[in-house]
Amino acid sequence: MIKSIFNTVVLTSCLALAGGAIAATPTANTSVSSEQQGMHQWQVLGGKLILITGTYQDILAYKRSLTFYFESKPGEEWMHAPVLDGDNRNALTWFSISQGEQTVADAAVVAGANGVEVVIAETKPRVVAPISVTWYRFTQAGDNDTDGPAYFFKKTSSRNYPANAKLTVEQVLKKEVATKIKK
Repeated sequence: MIKSIFNTVVLTSCLALAGGAIAATPTANTSVSSEQQGMHQWQVLGGKLILITGTYQDILAYKRSLTFYFESKPGEEWMHAPVLDGDNRNALTWFSISQGEQTVADAAVVAGANGVEVVIAETKPRVVAPISVTWYRFTQAGDNDTDGPAYFFKKTSSRNYPANAKLTVEQVLKKEVATKIKK
């Protein structure tokens, strides 16, 4: 119960701070990695999108969390903006994953004139394996999406980096973000 109350107080405080802050509409591509802890915000789709990032850590592993909220108009309700995979699984909070010192999955956010996107890179732990990369764009539900959230991150593309490239998840994310920012 204390954890629930604490989470509510933290969320309420963050949303109150977001309500008073001015979010800029991105004109040039910028990025936020999961390591950039705290609150980030953008004007998009006529409203305000905020991202709250944090970390859970113990002696063996860590997880970084990314949680998105959207306010369509000032004073309106703040709605979760989940990341929807192709099979309509959604996560209200997305977590990076590590095993020991290896990052198994991580994400970054790229905001620009074309909107806000999330890129997720994932691999298998403790083996040399391909790294899959998936891009999602923040969007409003349309007539074909009436049975889900009003705003969400929709899958737009995916690709794989071969195992023989011997890249880490962090290197792949950095490369993907740099390529997107140059566009």
